[in-house]
Amino acid sequence: MSQDTKKSGKGNSHGVVSEVSAYLTVKPGHEEEARAACQRFGEMLKKSDWKDIQKTGLRDARLVVFDNGRRLMFASGFETDWDPYVDDAILVVGIEHFLDWMQHTVEAEKLVASMESLGGAKKLNENDPAFKENMNRFGVQLKEVIQAVQTPANTYFNALHDLTVPQVKKAQRLEQAFQKVLDDPAAQEALQHPALKPLLEQAAD
Repeated sequence: MSQDTKKSGKGNSHGVVSEVSAYLTVKPGHEEEARAACQRFGEMLKKSDWKDIQKTGLRDARLVVFDNGRRLMFASGFETDWDPYVDDAILVVGIEHFLDWMQHTVEAEKLVASMESLGGAKKLNENDPAFKENMNRFGVQLKEVIQAVQTPANTYFNALHDLTVPQVKKAQRLEQAFQKVLDDPAAQEALQHPALKPLLEQAAD
């Protein structure tokens, strides 16, 4: 039996990264709609500013319709603690993008009905005095839906388990900047200084 943790909820962890693997039931006759919604969710993430996605701690996400269209898997890796991961995802990614595919599952019926009682996700207004209260309520319900159908990984491995996305992105920027220095003829004399030898050795790898 899985045990909830602050870091990963009911999932497994490796270093700074945790995983969630949830398996939902697709409503009869909703297979194609579910597949299309999953596609839209992925395209939305790909087109989003990585700085916005980074705020949620998201590392990767997968939506898979399987078992002849009867089941749907939601899986992702994240760096932050479980509660802020879901809460931030609702605010940054948008609850409407989750409902787009979740509405085609049996397990999310209560969440969808709750949202429809307010006129739908697009009716939510940040200037509404009840906005924060409503978002907190949806956050609780979304976690309940996911954790009710979540199966923790028996084992989990991530090759970059000791690095966060901000660290990886910074390393990428540093490498690009240093490469520009290496390509600049005016920098060749300065690069001969013994103190820069460790950097040159790393650049040679």
